Amino acid sequence: MQILKPTIIKSNCHKIHINLGLESYLFSNSFISSPILYLWQNDKTIVIGRHQNPWKECNLQLMQKNSVWLQRRSSGGGAVYQDLGNHCFTFLNTFTNQDPKTINNDILINALLNLGIEAQPSGRNDIVVGEKKVSGSAYQLSLGTKINPNKIALHHGTMLIDVDQNALSQYLTPSKKKLESKGIDSVKSRVTNLKEIKSTITVKQYEDELIKEFIKKYNDVEFKEFNSDQLLNIEEVKKESERLSSWEWLYQYTPQFTVNLEEKLKFGMFDVYFQVESSIIQDGRVFTDCLYPDYITKLNQVIRNKKYDFDGIKEIFNEMRIIFPQQNELSTELEEWLLKAI
Repeated sequence: MQILKPTIIKSNCHKIHINLGLESYLFSNSFISSPILYLWQNDKTIVIGRHQNPWKECNLQLMQKNSVWLQRRSSGGGAVYQDLGNHCFTFLNTFTNQDPKTINNDILINALLNLGIEAQPSGRNDIVVGEKKVSGSAYQLSLGTKINPNKIALHHGTMLIDVDQNALSQYLTPSKKKLESKGIDSVKSRVTNLKEIKSTITVKQYEDELIKEFIKKYNDVEFKEFNSDQLLNIEEVKKESERLSSWEWLYQYTPQFTVNLEEKLKFGMFDVYFQVESSIIQDGRVFTDCLYPDYITKLNQVIRNKKYDFDGIKEIFNEMRIIFPQQNELSTELEEWLLKAI
């Protein structure tokens, strides 16, 4: 798929693993030289963070009964719910001196303004109407390849239009410690659907205005539209969607354990399993909604074959500080907690 000029890509597929497969393909390949706006929606789905434990976070039996898909994403953080009242956007830009996220937010906000809704960016990743959050997003930067030295910025997020806001309480089963620490009622009250602000708005109206604003910004724009079969005919998309829908990726594993420790810390909720034999950690796994997934991936490797005692815990986090010096505060917090817990 060659992208030679500004392009809008619309997926008519509502299966999240296929849509994420296309996003991954677009971001990881070297053909991008012009801005892309990728538009997509998903059927009922609970999306969990890269290192969350679905067996503890979700009511998997109810989800299966009601045909709610489980999807694990590559980034950290907690669980969110998506359905066809939610609109997903992905901007892909070559990175210049101007932050692409600012340009992208202008397009999103102008699309809302065209519908009579005044919105503004808030914090690092949100768009709000008044004090109510209507959109959240995340940002990732690729440093380029030998084939294409361009830095590619990926900015993706969702716009809440008419989402079932009761679904999270139906399908999620977070620990009581997490509920107490996050103040669920207050968080829920800060989020709203655009439908609550303007009762006549539809997903299609919003998408049409978003397309208009992208075209207004970049003028000569190409439009590409795909259904499920067409996407799966792209070998790289098919391969990635199969990985993202595999049991190994969605559920991963919980080792047979002799020790289970759980605590809400500054950096997130941590649920730690150790299989300990003769005072040696034979296997282990850290589940968490911490926003540093690469750190947790490495920690899950480092904890194996260490002594389950004071010196062993010290050794684990001395090693983590060498690998991730920028996450020294996180290492210290985890080390202090585990030293008290063992």
